[in-house]
Amino acid sequence: MSNQQQSVSEVINALNSLYQGSDLVGREQANTWLERFQNTTEAWTTSDAILGTAELGPETKVFAAQTLRNKIINDFSEIGEQGALSLRDSLVTHLRNARRGPQPLITQLCLSLADLAVQLGAWTNPFVDMTSSFLSDPESVSCLLEFLAVLPEEVLNERIVLTSDFFRQRSNELLTNRAGDLIQLLVQCLQQTDLKPDTHTRVLVCFTSWLKNGEITLVMVQNTPLLELAFAALKADDDSLFDTAVDAVCGIIYETRSENDDDPNSAQAKNATVERVLVPQLNGIATQMRGDQNVADGDEERIRGYCRIFAEAGDAWVQRMVLNMGVFEGLVSALVDCMRLESLDAIAMLFDFWNNLADRTLEYTASCDPARRSLVTVFETIIDIIIIHLKYPATYDTNEMRGGMTAKERDEFREFRHNIGDVLKDCVCVVGQSKALLHPYNIIVAGIEGNVQLPWQDIEAALFALRAMGAEISPSENEMLPKIMDMFARFPPHPKLRYAATLVIGRYTEWTYEHPQYVQFQLNYIAEGFKMREVAAASAQSLKFLCQDCARFLAEHWADLLKFFNEIVSSNTLDEGDVIEFSEALAHVVSAVPEPSTSSAIESFCMPVGQELGALLQKPEFGESEKQRISLLLDRLGVFLRFLYVENNEPAEMLLSRIINESWPLVNLTLQRLGSDTLVSESVAKFVRVLVEFYPNVLRPIVPQVVDAAVAGFQQTGLGIYLWLGRRILNVHHNLAAEESISLQLVTQMVEKMSEAALALFQGTQFSDIPETTEDYFRLVERAVETAPGYIINMLTFPYVFQAAIAALEVNQFHAQLSVINAWSQILNPTKRHIRMMHSSRSTTQIASSPAGAQGAPPPSAVAGSSPASSSRTQHHRNIRLDTYPVEQIVDLCVKHGFDLSVKLLYGLMRQFDREAVSDAADVLTSLTAIVSEGPLVTKAQFDAPPLPTMCEWVQAILSQVPDNNYSAADKQALLKALDEHIQGRHWLRVKAVVNDFAAAFWRRNLGNK
Repeated sequence: MSNQQQSVSEVINALNSLYQGSDLVGREQANTWLERFQNTTEAWTTSDAILGTAELGPETKVFAAQTLRNKIINDFSEIGEQGALSLRDSLVTHLRNARRGPQPLITQLCLSLADLAVQLGAWTNPFVDMTSSFLSDPESVSCLLEFLAVLPEEVLNERIVLTSDFFRQRSNELLTNRAGDLIQLLVQCLQQTDLKPDTHTRVLVCFTSWLKNGEITLVMVQNTPLLELAFAALKADDDSLFDTAVDAVCGIIYETRSENDDDPNSAQAKNATVERVLVPQLNGIATQMRGDQNVADGDEERIRGYCRIFAEAGDAWVQRMVLNMGVFEGLVSALVDCMRLESLDAIAMLFDFWNNLADRTLEYTASCDPARRSLVTVFETIIDIIIIHLKYPATYDTNEMRGGMTAKERDEFREFRHNIGDVLKDCVCVVGQSKALLHPYNIIVAGIEGNVQLPWQDIEAALFALRAMGAEISPSENEMLPKIMDMFARFPPHPKLRYAATLVIGRYTEWTYEHPQYVQFQLNYIAEGFKMREVAAASAQSLKFLCQDCARFLAEHWADLLKFFNEIVSSNTLDEGDVIEFSEALAHVVSAVPEPSTSSAIESFCMPVGQELGALLQKPEFGESEKQRISLLLDRLGVFLRFLYVENNEPAEMLLSRIINESWPLVNLTLQRLGSDTLVSESVAKFVRVLVEFYPNVLRPIVPQVVDAAVAGFQQTGLGIYLWLGRRILNVHHNLAAEESISLQLVTQMVEKMSEAALALFQGTQFSDIPETTEDYFRLVERAVETAPGYIINMLTFPYVFQAAIAALEVNQFHAQLSVINAWSQILNPTKRHIRMMHSSRSTTQIASSPAGAQGAPPPSAVAGSSPASSSRTQHHRNIRLDTYPVEQIVDLCVKHGFDLSVKLLYGLMRQFDREAVSDAADVLTSLTAIVSEGPLVTKAQFDAPPLPTMCEWVQAILSQVPDNNYSAADKQALLKALDEHIQGRHWLRVKAVVNDFAAAFWRRNLGNK
């Protein structure tokens, strides 16, 4: 037996084990062996031999064809030009022999030939060659049409790596220059009578493929039977043919879009074709859709197909519709009918169209235009249709086991309601706010006052519509909203309706501010809702908005609100989130309370919280309920202080200063006793963040204690929340001390101590076992280096941080991975820029940079907290200390540890990094390349010396460990050559492109098929 025969036999045996074996381990071993086989050079000849063996079964041949296709895509350089031409001839023969099927084999052979045609420039005219080989034989025409159908897709196949110039050249040769010939060929196939029965379907598939690729224009086909073929195929019962016809019709419509660069003749020709040919055809499709029994039976695919066509037409011709409603009236009517369909996924395709139509209506028509009046009627109809779609299904609350909706379906329906609510806003803009509000109002009135009792779902849907319209309703609306607000007084007590009505009140609190006579009623209405568990969440949210917008009218009621708050909280009817929203509401009201009552109001809220917290902390032990209560108390106090605004109120500010200073020992005690509890530590961190960001001046005397507490919390627990808090402190460090240098020293010490603790933690733990801590720590590092590079990089621990960041690149969780890569970007990218500037100026004088200025960020004095309470304290001028950017330190570390970093980056690019992180990782490797190539020279003033070959040597050493089966020797040499060329030319953007291309090629070859 020859070697080739043996190889064929081994493949057949492995396939038999994979497809027919009962042993799971044996099947896995067979699969592994076949994957390895596909990466060998023997796969070329063995697969070709299998395809040429007539007695072998279809499964074996399909595998061989797939193997050849993968080899053509991934290993094209292995066979050379003559080998590729020989393979082409062999594949053509195999395809001709397979003309009677099976279809999967024909498809795989055509894909192989198409991928070969894309890359093989010596194959000068694939279109003519394939046509000559297959058109003369009626049985073989289907093979030709399959090849031509897959060719446009393979030209754009991202797995095939081509240079930009060769891609443009080959795309023109294969597609653009052959589009006219293709149309003639397709028309010829339609006219031949001796072809297979499915030829028309294959012609349509081929036509659609080229149309979607953009190679065929409407002008090229408008006088051919191809247009009629596409529309006629929509009447087919066959779902596959119908879907293909939908693709074709959508492609035809897309070609009629108005483009800004259309010349007048082209625009006129498009308009004429649309109005004379396409609009009548679509009117016919609309009639077909209305009578289609499949649509009536709820066939999702049919419904989606029709909606796709009309959505495409609407998007393409929306401007024409507004300017010429007479011609497009039937199409608009069809789009309205599409909105009536019951498939929520399908009608969602139309949302963008209604938004565009509303915009164009307002842009191109005046209120008195006939077109505007006609479209107003259309949008009023859409309002009524949307309200019907907003209704909760009868099975919404039914248990899934009893035929109700699944949790996923409920989530999707809620999302749909919010998305379609955006269309309601568009309707309001066209119809007018009062007329739009009238539609849901009439439904609600009929439901609560009519003779026929409506289901609660009908009324709730109308209430939801009122809420969705709110964004487009003016606070000065005086026709409908007073009627709506008055209506709530006689509303039924149904909990779901009460919930929805309460949210409506919360949506219109800006309107209430302009109509304060409704404040008392709305406050009472919301308060009553707190007594119903199903309504409490809506009441908390609406009370927050009412207090935020109407605080001046509620200020005199602060004591009653606080009393009510304490009663509700004591009753345990509110969830924790609702308690927090109520606390925020109180903060807004207290902010509006005038002196001398402001201080009393603040104290009435804060002191009981502090007293209860102090009492709880005296307990010798804590159960889960006590921990939850401590956490909630801290959250309540934190959100109250966050939204309290007492600027220029000296007594209130003094009181707040006292409260914060008295609260800190309690917070510190909480950390000491419960700092390792996840829930409590998060509440402490959020509370301290409020103090740091919104009360920095008050906190200044105890800032060192706050920083020490954050450090101690991380040292003792290893919880990432303390690193998060450290980053928050870094963000506002300039507000925490009278002088910038003092605050920088303070946060530098914080980062150094946290780094010492983190390094100790990392030594005994795999990064992938603590992804959250890894993410938080390297986000802290990124922010620290950005804020104070000179301080941070000169820390004694920084060399160890540098090495830890190298090791951390192995973390396998995406967000943690990205945080490590971003930290590397912040460490290396500025250094690369400084080296470039030093080289350009031919000076070793290092660039002076402010703590953030090196990155082009605003000076710290401009990065004030967003709190009104702190804004006035940060407006005065600061003298910011400038520290020298530590270029030499980074260069030394890169030279010393750069090989290890290169290994991690390259292996990450090859196998480990998430695809979304590849570009950033390539940027880091590029910066490292620039630093090790130029840094040692620039820092020694050797400006005329060529870049060092360090990175090329490192990459060569790393690639030598990569098997040639994974990345061929020829590809390795090409990579090293390109890398060296761009390094010597200091073309760093090209270096990044080379790295990105390498990662993409390696991934395609080794991971893309798995």
